[in-house]
Amino acid sequence: MSPNTQLLLLAFGAVVALIVLIARFKLHPFVVLILVSLALGTAAGMPVGNVVKAFQDGVGGVLGFIAIVVALGTMLGKLMAESGGATRIATTLIALFGERRVHWAIMFVAFIVGIPVFFQVGFVLLVPLVFTIARRTGMSLVKIGIPLVAGLSVVHGMVPPHPAAMLAVGAYQADVGRTIAYALLVGLPTAALAGPIFASWIAPRITLPAENPMAEQFGGGVSRDNMPGFGISLFTVLLPVLLMLCASAAAVALDPASPVRAGLDFVGGPIVALLLALLFSFWSLGYRQHFTRDQILKFANDCLGPTATILLVIGAGGGFNRVLIESGVGKAIADVALGSHASPLLLAWTVAALIRVATGSATVAMTTAAGIVAPISAVTPGTSAELLVLATGAGSLMLSHVNDSGFWLIKEFFNMTVPQTLKTWTVAETIIGVAGLGFTLLLSLVVSGCSPRVQSTAEGWIDVTATLDPAKTPVYQGDAPMKFDFLKDMRRGDILTLSVYSMGAHSGTHIDAPMHFVAHGAPIDQVALDPLIGAARVIDIPDSVQAIDAAELNQHDWKGAKRVLFRTRSTLRGWMDEPSFHKDFAYIAPDAAQLLADAGVVLVGVDYISAEQFGAPAPRTHQILLGRGIPIVEGLDLRPVQAGDYDLIVLPLKVRGHEGAPARAIVRKKST
Repeated sequence: MSPNTQLLLLAFGAVVALIVLIARFKLHPFVVLILVSLALGTAAGMPVGNVVKAFQDGVGGVLGFIAIVVALGTMLGKLMAESGGATRIATTLIALFGERRVHWAIMFVAFIVGIPVFFQVGFVLLVPLVFTIARRTGMSLVKIGIPLVAGLSVVHGMVPPHPAAMLAVGAYQADVGRTIAYALLVGLPTAALAGPIFASWIAPRITLPAENPMAEQFGGGVSRDNMPGFGISLFTVLLPVLLMLCASAAAVALDPASPVRAGLDFVGGPIVALLLALLFSFWSLGYRQHFTRDQILKFANDCLGPTATILLVIGAGGGFNRVLIESGVGKAIADVALGSHASPLLLAWTVAALIRVATGSATVAMTTAAGIVAPISAVTPGTSAELLVLATGAGSLMLSHVNDSGFWLIKEFFNMTVPQTLKTWTVAETIIGVAGLGFTLLLSLVVSGCSPRVQSTAEGWIDVTATLDPAKTPVYQGDAPMKFDFLKDMRRGDILTLSVYSMGAHSGTHIDAPMHFVAHGAPIDQVALDPLIGAARVIDIPDSVQAIDAAELNQHDWKGAKRVLFRTRSTLRGWMDEPSFHKDFAYIAPDAAQLLADAGVVLVGVDYISAEQFGAPAPRTHQILLGRGIPIVEGLDLRPVQAGDYDLIVLPLKVRGHEGAPARAIVRKKST
């Protein structure tokens, strides 16, 4: 049995264990995810200490971003509910649609109100409205409630800046604005099929008890006479979306060096956009509605408590994902997928659907599936990152059943039996999953750069060069800034396009020649081709490791490799695509450099813009390697590859008499 087969069987066993422990033994998903993660890592042969560390790193990596988004979105949603803003949006749309089409209005209400909040939060905010409408119109709770949950669910899985969708946006490096635009094109018809259309068919076939304790509790609330207006309420909830769309438009229309673009990029980031919307809501839905500061503070405090469980499960899902990757399961799945030539869109959907069925969490499914599929999509030209977000989101909503907290939420609030909940909620979620994939595939036919799928690269070669972009490429502290400009531009009416570039020799992916730190060392134009072309080994360094010293190096299988490329925290965190310079990048310690040099290694590569510790008292790593005539490749983008053996070609610009130059680097997986 091959190692990949063993790892895949372990992963399958982990999935089965998740289902059994959650569904049969009723253990909390947070506890189960920890237990299964530790068991999987240990069974896969990881050192026990590394398993725990990998899980911790995964939790921290996910929550570092998502916890902020969840907190801001939840506070915004709470203020909308308390001020009556959500009710104002709902009642206005109901008036526009008419009572006979009220189930359509509810779907649109859920779609709008659900943007900044998690599914459970949006459901609790809007379900009183469902009870009220059902009582006034005599309609079945199923006919009104299913459109509500369909709208919320589609937004949860597909539409940024919802926190779950933003996880996939980050993993695939997708453009937020385009993802929102595509999500609306796919999400609205998907919600219509699973919501009003399906609800109209299933409602006459479901008989609910005449008495509903929840309806009695929530249906008798006192309405506010002084609700905010429809316009200000709608503008408040859509403000973060508008800011993100502006940032995306600026990225297309404005020059990268434009200060206007820089400003829009800042305010259009998910965290800043949600923060600005929340601050605006303090006025538009708070002070303007005569709430005191103490009341607004109480709303914020009250709504954050229930998010603790959500965040713990999300974090545990991130920990499970990291163990999957560091144990080699992610690589095994990626290897099988690459060999199958499956469409990345179908692969993303399938992996997310399997994990959704296993864990019951759409957010965990999106996080894990995106982490597995992102490296594959990165080496598949023509794959739209934005559509991958939608395919992953659709898969993450498939077949909700008894291990999903949403299943029990719907059952209890609508007073249904388990079979009735399976016939309504589970079927609606499955329609969302299948229809979402179908509409995404249809959109891929017209969206440039997504379909049809082509051979991943010429003869299997994979580009591991960081893209040079003044707006995204990091520059080492003190190095020359990067500036690109057009001397002539056909978009402005010129007869041709002509560019000028200004940047340091050590920008993006580049090669350090011995001249960089060795007196009378060879300049870049005299570096021989032999070390730049040949067999190379990519070594995965855990995210927790900053110093690659001799002890860390010897934990990996590097001996015998002539060229060694280190895939570190910089790859895992996407730092070569972030303009901010990170001082805590992983570096090669001098003792490890000495080991590499003594072993006859002819080239060393790293995935950030320096191999030396930032602020080191002396450049010993460079002096050791370059002193032996070993060129150093820095700034590689190793996201498209996993650990293993490759053929490598890395060629610098042939600049006479200088110490370094930008380079183009490609690798090809060695056949086993």
